[in-house]
Amino acid sequence: MYPYVAEGRRESVQRMNCVAIEQTNAECVCHVGDRSSAYGGLSAMLLARPELLRDAATRVVLATSGCRSFDYLDEEQIREAGIHAIEALAERDGTESYAEERAWLFGEGEFDPFLNGMSPAESTYLTSDCEGLRETLEATYSMAGYRLPTCEHFEPCHGHMGVELDFMRHCLEQVAWGEDGYAALARSFFDDHLRDWGVLFAVVLRDKAQHPALLYFSYALDKFIACESVVFRHSMPGLCTQRSLTE
Repeated sequence: MYPYVAEGRRESVQRMNCVAIEQTNAECVCHVGDRSSAYGGLSAMLLARPELLRDAATRVVLATSGCRSFDYLDEEQIREAGIHAIEALAERDGTESYAEERAWLFGEGEFDPFLNGMSPAESTYLTSDCEGLRETLEATYSMAGYRLPTCEHFEPCHGHMGVELDFMRHCLEQVAWGEDGYAALARSFFDDHLRDWGVLFAVVLRDKAQHPALLYFSYALDKFIACESVVFRHSMPGLCTQRSLTE
């Protein structure tokens, strides 16, 4: 990932592999293109049709390749998992088996603990107030002008991991187009929702996944959530205007 370099005097520069923050007169400028691409690719790996899965996995591999390293993660293992994921999704049999395992794990429609392997919904991991969470998410999506993605066989719930990842893509794409108010919304949504249960989801999936691409998804999500935690910690909404390289 590459920094957007602003003109003017730089008081300090703090660089991270996943994002570069240029502080210029108390304003930092962050490139968001790869971050929105990573969110979109991760979401598609959970929601997209089989023929789109290889492209989604490739986007995740490329968009997260510059993320910073963490001591608890094995970078070589993640790199190899990404290679195996793309190879497995290159053939029709591989995409079909991925889609079948995904449907068994998460269900298509409402999750059934007697039929499916693990829940894809935030309410399972963080709160027992399912209705309150649904209302909160529905209001947030409406305020942001976001529509839930359409899926081939089912309509995902508001708290589905794929939907929340796609909402982050939506917010960061708006930031890249100059809608700076979405930067604060993305940060608050990440802090209130994805940061905690995203890691739990990744860990549970790692224990259950059989398909190479689902196993890679668990590693990539874990690492990307950790990296985003660092990015948002150093990108205070009141001081930070996030821009894309294309400006």
